[in-house]
Parts: sequence; structure tokens; C-alpha cells
Amino acid sequence: MLHKSPIARLAALLLVVSILLTSCAAPAPAAPLVVEKVVTQVVEKTVVQTQVVEKAVEKNVVVTATPAPAPSAAAKPKGKLLIWVQKANQDVFEKTVLNDFKAEYPDIQLEFVNYTPSDVADKVAVAIQGGSGAPDLGVTESASIGKLVALGGLTDITEQLKPWIDQLNKPMLNQAMKDGKYYCATWDIGPVVFFYRRDVFKAAGLSDNPDDVSKQVATWDNMLDTCKTIKDKTGLKCFDQNKANNTGDLYKNMLWQQGLGFYDKDNKITIDAPENVATLEKLGEFWKADVVSDELEWTDNWYADLKAPIDSKNPKPVAGVVIAAWMGNFLKTWIAGDRAGQWGVAEMPAYKPGGVRSANQGGSCFFIPEQSTNKDAAWAFIQFMILRPQHDLKLFAYSDYFPALQSIYSDALFSEPDSYFGGQVTRQVFAKAAAAIPEANIYGPYGRTMGTAVNTAVQKYATGNATAAQALKEAADSVRVETGLK
Repeated sequence: MLHKSPIARLAALLLVVSILLTSCAAPAPAAPLVVEKVVTQVVEKTVVQTQVVEKAVEKNVVVTATPAPAPSAAAKPKGKLLIWVQKANQDVFEKTVLNDFKAEYPDIQLEFVNYTPSDVADKVAVAIQGGSGAPDLGVTESASIGKLVALGGLTDITEQLKPWIDQLNKPMLNQAMKDGKYYCATWDIGPVVFFYRRDVFKAAGLSDNPDDVSKQVATWDNMLDTCKTIKDKTGLKCFDQNKANNTGDLYKNMLWQQGLGFYDKDNKITIDAPENVATLEKLGEFWKADVVSDELEWTDNWYADLKAPIDSKNPKPVAGVVIAAWMGNFLKTWIAGDRAGQWGVAEMPAYKPGGVRSANQGGSCFFIPEQSTNKDAAWAFIQFMILRPQHDLKLFAYSDYFPALQSIYSDALFSEPDSYFGGQVTRQVFAKAAAAIPEANIYGPYGRTMGTAVNTAVQKYATGNATAAQALKEAADSVRVETGLK
């Protein structure tokens, strides 16, 4: 038997191991392989090479491919973006973050056309039915979006909106939902509170502390008692509530806080339901007690009542107004800017003890018509403006349009005192009300048709031309005929 030299034996052994390693390895990837670790072991342990090979096999050294280059960033949208929006909202954009948007999206050319929120909805509805003429992006009121959703001419933005769905106020986001899909991104909402005159409350011998006032008006029955005290002590009225041309807003707020509305989940008309009748009769108690003024909201005389000094004889100040949070900006700017320190904010009265002390009045949302020729740019505008927390905060700080994006409520901005309201941290009151807004069917596809009929019913009842039951039955029947609903 022949004996091989040590060098020959070592060469043979290395050849066998090389064959074994090659046969056991997975097919090599196309990219260059990283083998530096194995080579280092062999170099460092040349005296005991067989051990090196054994350790390499035991450790099952992984050979990896060189990573592929990262994909390039998606191209930003470009082109013209036609936006229909009311002038006041455009002004908010321009005073806050619009220039930042232009800097981030320099290839998007913006064109704004101004219409009122309801006109935006009406004109888009005509465009949907006619097959052309819609903008690339629209901003309308939450009260009108249901009509557009029902027409079927809006873009489904559910997938784009997914990261924010749980952060947005659900009752208001649901105004733009159909069959589990979302067709509008909610910008702002209208949590209802009680704005009150501190000086009037003090003149009536009542505490003007916000927490105390919230207790004094804990329910509508408590509110009525408080209004009677104010009238007895000062001769002043509690709030304005016109009879002949009543807008129906306060009545709707009282329904909303109970989770009631004009129709139910099965689209059955509930305008004349016993609960609705009882709610209108509850409002009627304030007329019967003669504790409310007859001035019509959103008129010069109404503004005069809100800003009149405590000792004014004509006009006479009222004690407050139950309305949405956005009223705060109106009071401190163009309605009653010279009454700084004399206003406070309390919770809305509950319908019954322990009940919900919130409703919604107003709000708006962004939508993209299916006819839009630049949907990518439209979504970029929506996401930039109202779904980035830092931008939403800027919009809110400037406008007082209360944001639907609930994730920002913990920001320091919501803990800042407001000097106009006597140093009160009013945004905490608004946020509490926003979180308590219940689901209610006040808006929807036929919201304006139903609202108009109900307003007429409220007026007939308030002026003594019908009982609450008669007026609401007449309204319900007219809506049934006009909509075809039962």
C-alpha cells in the first residue's frame, strides 16, 4: 500500500471538503457573494485547517447577496388643481399653510373658485347628473355631503384614508360613508357648547365660573330655571330664539344630543315620532316663560344683543347662546371683539339628568369628484392640509374651526388659556364636547329637504299656529311625499 506525503494528503482532504461544500450549498444568487468571513477563518488558522473547515460547516455560514439599490421616491403629482371652496376657507389656507404646500408641490398649479358650502354641493350635484363640469376637489358642509354620496359621483378614498380613520371624529366621518366606504375627509366639526356672558350672570347674582355655570345649566330644565333667575334679577333675556323665522338649529341640537333625528337606520321618517314632539315641546317652554328674545340669528339685531354692554337699554344684552365651538372666533373678532373678558364657555345642557351634553352643528369636509382629472394632486392637497397634525393645528389656531382629527387634542395648544374668555382654557371644553357627539340622523341624503320642512314646523308651533304634534306630522308627511320614504 502506497503512503502519500503529508502535503498530498492535505491537498486531497481540501479537495474533498470543497466538493462537499459545493454540493450542499444552495444555488448561488445572481448578485455578488459575501465570503469574507470564511476566508478570514482559513487565513487565521492555517496550522489547523481541518478544524477551520469543521467549524465552518457546523456554523452553517450564510452567504448573502449584496442588497439591491433602494427604489427611487415616487414622483410628486403635478398639473392643475381646480378647487371649489368658500372664500373664508380659502383665506384660512392662505393665512396658514398654503405657501408650505406650494413649496412642497411646486408643480401643482392651484385655481380656487369661491362658492358657499351649500352651493359647492349643489353645483357638484348638477355636474354629476350632467356628466361633466365638476372640479378636481371640493370643500362642502357636512350637512350637504350625504346628498353627493347618494348620487354616486364621488371618488372612494377609503384606502387613502385608512391611516386616519380611527383618528377622525367617527359620527361626523360617517356622514360621508356608504356601504362601508368613505367619500369625504372630515376637516372640522361643530361640537355644541354654551357661550355665556359672565357680566350678565354676575348681575343676576349667579356664579360666572365656567364649572359652576355648567352645573347651573346641567339640563334644559336647569337652564330654564337659570333663565328665569336672570330675567327676574336683571330683566334680560337668556338667549335669542326667533319665532316666525326660526332656523331650527337649537331644536336640531336638542334632537342630536339624544341620538334622534329625522329618519332611522332603516330610512323610516321619524320627524313626527313622539320623542321629537316632546323635544319641540321642551323648547317651547322657553317661549312660554318669556325668557328668550325674538331676534333672528345672523342679523344685525342679533349681533347687537350679543355685544351690547351690561347697562345698555337698547339693544339689551342676552345671557348667552347655545351654538357650536366655531362661534368663539366670531365673538372675539367681528361680533363682539370689545367684550373681551366678559364671555365664558360652559357645557351644553343635557336633555335629561346624566344625558349627553353635546351635539354637532356644522362642520365641513374635502371630497374628490369622480370627474376629477387630477386625483393624485387632490389627495395630496387633502393630506397636506388637514391630515398632518402640525398643519391641522395651524388651521385651528388661526380659525377656531374645531378639527375632526382627534389625535391632536393632546397638543399643548389645547391647554392654552384664552384671554378673550377671561383666561379660560376653552379648547378643553370644546374637546370634551367633540368626544361626546353621538350618532344622529339630522343630515344625510335628504338633510336639507327635511330640515326645511322641520324649520317650518318649528315656526308654526312657536307662533301658535299648530301644536308640536300637528306641526311635525305635517312636516313628516310632506317629506314622505317629496322623498318617497315611509
